[in-house]
Amino acid sequence: MHILRSVRASARHCANYKFTANVPLHRRYYKPWGATIGLELHVQLAAAQKLFSAASAKWDDPPNTNVDFIDAGLPGSMPRLNPECVSLAARAILCLNGQVQPMSSFDRKHYFYSDQPLGYQITQQRHPIGRGGFIELGQTDGLDYTKRVRIHQLQLEQDTAKSVHGAYPGYILTDLNRAGVALVEIVSEPDMETATEAVHFVRKMQTLLRHTGVSSCNMEDGSLRCDVNVSVYRDNEGRLSGTRCELKNLNSLRTIRGAIEAEVSRQIELISAGHRMKQETRGFDAHSGKTVLSRSKETAPDYRYMPEPDLPAVHISEDWIEHIRSSLPELPEATLSRVTRQYGLLSEDVTTMLGEPGCISFFEHAARGRDPKRVAAWITSEIFGQLSYRAQRLSNSTLTVQQFSGLLDALASNAVTSAQAKLLLIEFMDGDKRTADELIQAHGWEVMNDLGRLQDLATQLLEKHPKEAAEYKAGHKRRLNFFVAKIMAATKGQARPQDVSRVLKECLDVKQ
Repeated sequence: MHILRSVRASARHCANYKFTANVPLHRRYYKPWGATIGLELHVQLAAAQKLFSAASAKWDDPPNTNVDFIDAGLPGSMPRLNPECVSLAARAILCLNGQVQPMSSFDRKHYFYSDQPLGYQITQQRHPIGRGGFIELGQTDGLDYTKRVRIHQLQLEQDTAKSVHGAYPGYILTDLNRAGVALVEIVSEPDMETATEAVHFVRKMQTLLRHTGVSSCNMEDGSLRCDVNVSVYRDNEGRLSGTRCELKNLNSLRTIRGAIEAEVSRQIELISAGHRMKQETRGFDAHSGKTVLSRSKETAPDYRYMPEPDLPAVHISEDWIEHIRSSLPELPEATLSRVTRQYGLLSEDVTTMLGEPGCISFFEHAARGRDPKRVAAWITSEIFGQLSYRAQRLSNSTLTVQQFSGLLDALASNAVTSAQAKLLLIEFMDGDKRTADELIQAHGWEVMNDLGRLQDLATQLLEKHPKEAAEYKAGHKRRLNFFVAKIMAATKGQARPQDVSRVLKECLDVKQ
């Protein structure tokens, strides 16, 4: 009993552990246990039309407005393969260092659910379009070791419709806009050992697929969804000896991390208590921090796979594959190395910009003839801060590189203060189409260069606030910020903070 309590306490410790180190977790906390982790990523392709119909792939339009016969599962309707989806799937496997298969084919995966009008999903079980490849994790991802995660296969398949709960009490509504939207399912080998590795794998996959134009990969809106397979084993057993459980529909990096940690701890506790693990499909309850049973895990025979009779096999030539390969942009690893070296930036800043589609191109245009470090600092702090506040992507923002460049030039020439430049940025991102010079003129902004006027303001302020002045002289140097804020408010942000600080210090030193 004492041993069992100790094991349970250890398992609880694992579940509550915060990843503050990059050493694989099981090597430090799970001994004598290890974890085996594999991922299945469902990625919506950035195609204009659906996989097997001419309907628009804009699934977030008004409900049931983008629906063709095949999407609704109407009898007699026939699928027609969208070539754009094949091209995007080929780009995806090539950027993952894999191989496009010269022949691929489609299968029916049968299951009944309200969000699947056909009663089956058209997928690629036997002959997927892509096999092989890998993602390399290492120091640029925040790890202090290297880990190669292999790709098992990449397959094209249909997305399901969207079930809407709660709109009408007692009813579940179905929006068919998403039915038939093209997905690729990317299946990794079970090469990962920790939640940290899994999170870095997904994050790197997002960067790759965004960078190559395959998908937006936004987990918030469901264009990237993740399933995780987890098993545990003792150190004296094989890595694949455990019984795996699948964690379904994990929709954020935080959820992926929490679900894996909770499931590893649950499995260790159960096996240590003498229970036999069952193959299950489970969900993750973020409120309780535990995984919950959904159903027993289906196997291939449960889905009754059969060849899709209405679609011929897809034969791809080597010339076409080379054409797709040559159209790929510079991949993120190469971009990171080049931009870091060429512009003298920190790799952390370049990695941050790489995570935002189109940001590197935006940066390089803005950096022409300007200080690249200042450009990068403004992008990663001010622009990204505004994007986060507005829940926007840079590609959807109204800010143009010409407006941003004008803002930087005005700031460098002292035409505006830093505070005014930030207000300009807000107006640009609110949709104002005017240039920086036009907005500065419209506001009547100019930088206050009259140091005599600043000295007068500082003298008046110190006389008005003798208590705060005395505190500064007594050693409370942070009181200077109080006076700086007062003068910046009095000048409506037109004084440079560095000038205000210098004048205040001079006045305080004279009085002292």
